[in-house]
Amino acid sequence: MGKLDRYFEDVARIRAEGVSTNGWVTVAREHDGDIEVDIRPGMLRRCDPDQVATEIRTALFAAVADHRRQYRQLRIDYFGSPLGVEPFTPFELEHGGMQEP
Repeated sequence: MGKLDRYFEDVARIRAEGVSTNGWVTVAREHDGDIEVDIRPGMLRRCDPDQVATEIRTALFAAVADHRRQYRQLRIDYFGSPLGVEPFTPFELEHGGMQEP
């Protein structure tokens, strides 16, 4: 197995996790693409709908940032440079860098 094959296998194995701003929600993206969302007990009673949405959104952003960080590090480890992979910031979503569904 060549270096490039190992690189692609390592990229495919990335497991990313993010925690919301106030710690109510944890999002994990498994290497197979499955997404797990854990909500701490009590959040739905204590938070209004906008707060719930914000918690989920910030946890998702944190998971995307973690995935990008790991992917970027693999580029550095295998090729000596993160060329083409910049750190993720939510600014990208809000200003057209990525499209929201």
